[in-house]
Amino acid sequence: MENTFQLEEFPFPMVMLDVFESSFTGIIFVSMDEWKKGLIFKDGRLCAIQSNRTDELLGNILVDMGIISADENARALEKSRLERRKQGVILLEMGLVQPREINDALRIQTEKRLLDIFSWENGTVQKVPKEEINKQPELSRTDMARIIRRGVMENAPFSSVITALSPFADTVPKVLADRFPGDLGINLEDIGQYKVSEILLLGQDPSRALLGLYCTGEVSFEESRYKALIDTLRKKLRTIKDQDPFQVLDVDRQISDGGLKRAYIKIVKANHPDTYAYADDPEVKRLANEIFTEIQKAYTSLNKLREGKPIEEPKGIDDSLQAEILFSKGTELLKARDYQNAIDCFKLCMKLRPDERLFIETFVKTLFLRLQNTGSGNTLEIKAAIRNGLNRFSDSDTLYVIYGWVLKKEGSKKAVEAFRKAIEINRNNVEAQREIRLHNLRENK
Repeated sequence: MENTFQLEEFPFPMVMLDVFESSFTGIIFVSMDEWKKGLIFKDGRLCAIQSNRTDELLGNILVDMGIISADENARALEKSRLERRKQGVILLEMGLVQPREINDALRIQTEKRLLDIFSWENGTVQKVPKEEINKQPELSRTDMARIIRRGVMENAPFSSVITALSPFADTVPKVLADRFPGDLGINLEDIGQYKVSEILLLGQDPSRALLGLYCTGEVSFEESRYKALIDTLRKKLRTIKDQDPFQVLDVDRQISDGGLKRAYIKIVKANHPDTYAYADDPEVKRLANEIFTEIQKAYTSLNKLREGKPIEEPKGIDDSLQAEILFSKGTELLKARDYQNAIDCFKLCMKLRPDERLFIETFVKTLFLRLQNTGSGNTLEIKAAIRNGLNRFSDSDTLYVIYGWVLKKEGSKKAVEAFRKAIEINRNNVEAQREIRLHNLRENK
């Protein structure tokens, strides 16, 4: 999901799906006309919502609950503004409410502020990830799921429901839950018998219920989303199983040992299961792993045949070789400016070989290049990656150079300190030297 987007193109229920699935930590700002709200999340759970809507103020909630009068609310609100203290504290001091009533009103206020956004057909959303949120979540994951379904069922415009479901029109929903929650008010036990396009034709309630279930993880459309990839992998697997080991590796029978190894590395790079890490689908993973196993079998079989030994099941290639293969693939993707897939490759390299400094440096540099050239990502994410890298490799001049670039992009005067630190570590660092020269030229002017 992009960091900034329009609700017309990406409806709010899908924003909640992204937050829920990714266990998002950070702030999501939403605005429509004069209304503005800030939603604070920790691990995909709501901590708080700030809103400039007066009807969502705590006092108005208590009036709606029949606990205080409109006049008492007005007096408490005026005192709160003059003294710049929270209205709830003022109401407690005035003896108009009990702590339990305040807690009940705050819970209702949070739900009301969140449910209201589901009704917005247009507006702007900005997603700002944070490394840490100090506030504790007010809602459990179960409560979050319940409110998301309620927001879709009661508040979401049908146009938003159609926008969210249309990309999956030819998909038959895949049921993931043992049983559906009882808060939908509609029976969808036979949902797996229809395409999404057919469910949309059944009317608003079934369509809303389907979207609510999708947004809270009870159904999935992912299998159909990757249908073309699955078909390709199935065809490839059938072909490989019909081939002998020489055909699988695409080598002739007289190939040298070095040539065989190079051919093997090349085909592993092209077919490694991690290549499909972006496709979070069990069938994709199963097929990719099976293809990879067949390739390993073919390579092992040829080696055993050449050595005159009985063929055994492969034990797999070690982490170092896998990491080198992935790094080579990531480098090729970086040259092609396919930043996201390159980042995915370098992440896996770091996981396999966390002790390899080059992998971390290249990963961080690619994050910066993606931001610089495409606008995707953000400086907070890059600085967090730099900190993690420097915790392991405090003598990395490359990481300090990238840190300087990030600070420079943010307009910070501290950028030059990072470049100087890089030169302190490695006086021959050309990029840091160039940045210092540019800084000195600007200062002399």
